[in-house]
Amino acid sequence: MSQAKLVYRPSPNEPLSETIVHAVADTLGIDPVDLDDRISDCIDPDALDRLFRAGEPGEPSPDGLVVFSMAGCRIEVEGNRSVSVTPCHDRSGTSGVRA
Repeated sequence: MSQAKLVYRPSPNEPLSETIVHAVADTLGIDPVDLDDRISDCIDPDALDRLFRAGEPGEPSPDGLVVFSMAGCRIEVEGNRSVSVTPCHDRSGTSGVRA
């Protein structure tokens, strides 16, 4: 498995949490339903969607960065709603959120 960081950008109407699930599955080369972890086991998906909700066109993006792990991947979510997924070598670590 490559250690390349893959970047995803959801459409304005797509929930960010849904993008993350699909991005992790895509990175691992599996179907989203086959993921070992559920996003709700790693982070509150509703809070994440509210924090990084899409604004109106021309409205500035909120500042911020949320980093957590899910299914052996490091997930980074930026204020502009970009999602970066990097596979980790060690899958023995626990899922969690970092500030």
